Amino acid sequence: MSTNGKNNVGLEWASVNPLIEKLSEVLANYQVFYTNLRGFHWNISGDKFFELHELYESYYNELAEKIDEFAERIVILGGVPTNSFSEYLKISSIKEVSKVSDWKAGTSNVLESLQLLVGKLRELQSLAIQSKDVGTVSLANHGIKSFEKKIWMLSAYLKA
Repeated sequence: MSTNGKNNVGLEWASVNPLIEKLSEVLANYQVFYTNLRGFHWNISGDKFFELHELYESYYNELAEKIDEFAERIVILGGVPTNSFSEYLKISSIKEVSKVSDWKAGTSNVLESLQLLVGKLRELQSLAIQSKDVGTVSLANHGIKSFEKKIWMLSAYLKA
């Protein structure tokens, strides 16, 4: 599995272990956010129902792909991704919410979660740059770009 202190993809174990920890933290936050989005999708009511029901669904479908990419990146680096929700809740900064039907409360929560995730991704990006881990840098960059656009759009939506 390793030769000369390096993992299978040629990165130093000393720098990979912190990356795996940060990837695991991001994965936990993604999983809790995903579950919250499902709840917002199911429970939204009122005059914003149609537009937000669709928006939340598009967000959680996109996030499902990202969750898989992050878990696979952990494996690629030589780690084992957590697949236990109880473990996710221990390390996630995003907290579970339930039974939110108010459009403004749900959308505000989504916006705050996206802002938190951008911060986590920037931390991951910085670690990955230091470790010369181009694959993880790319993964973080894509997430930052995607989430920043959503932050901009949701911020504008909430001002309306």
